[in-house]
Amino acid sequence: MQDLSGNNDGTLKMKIYRSMLNDILEGRYIPERPFTEKELTEKYQISKSPIREALIQLCNEGILRSIPRYGYEVLRIKEKEVKDAKEARLLIECGALEKYFDRLTGERIAYLRNILESDHQDSEDIQMHWDRNSSFHIALMESYGNRYLVSVLTRSMILMKRAYAQYQYNRWQKLGFSSQGTRHRELLYHVQSGEKELAIKTLAEDIESFDTSFLD
Repeated sequence: MQDLSGNNDGTLKMKIYRSMLNDILEGRYIPERPFTEKELTEKYQISKSPIREALIQLCNEGILRSIPRYGYEVLRIKEKEVKDAKEARLLIECGALEKYFDRLTGERIAYLRNILESDHQDSEDIQMHWDRNSSFHIALMESYGNRYLVSVLTRSMILMKRAYAQYQYNRWQKLGFSSQGTRHRELLYHVQSGEKELAIKTLAEDIESFDTSFLD
């Protein structure tokens, strides 16, 4: 049984949703290996209603699919989806930086720099590095005040993380993000210096560094 009593960051449905999403990202639910609502009610020791609501949201987001009279399964991510997500990130993030460059105030730059400083470089947890990388990119997008762009980017980041979990979860440690912090700091330097083109170039290089060779 999983205890959710210490998690007070939202409704019970959202607690179940976040717990299940984390389990999916960590490879605890394998694509094409169905599970049932009954298994989840036994795991969480709660009624079906919040579990069903969480499952519906995960289905609506294209993470799960419902199998009538049987249960649910994690959808297998196709190679093209990952490459399309990476291309979408290049178009959306670089385009947004070009359009909204002037909205990156000194206060916002300081906030972004603070996110970088919270990244413990000595950590060997590749998932932690990925989550902090995601936090930086999402916070950068939030700076522009367009919630729709933030939601699109967030879903792209989740899909890319799921791809690693699906294709080679046991090899994550070999996919280091050693250059992330350097590029992010370089990006903020160019932003603070008013060098828009160099900032866009650095952001593009950072996104391009996402390794998709494991798909080939």
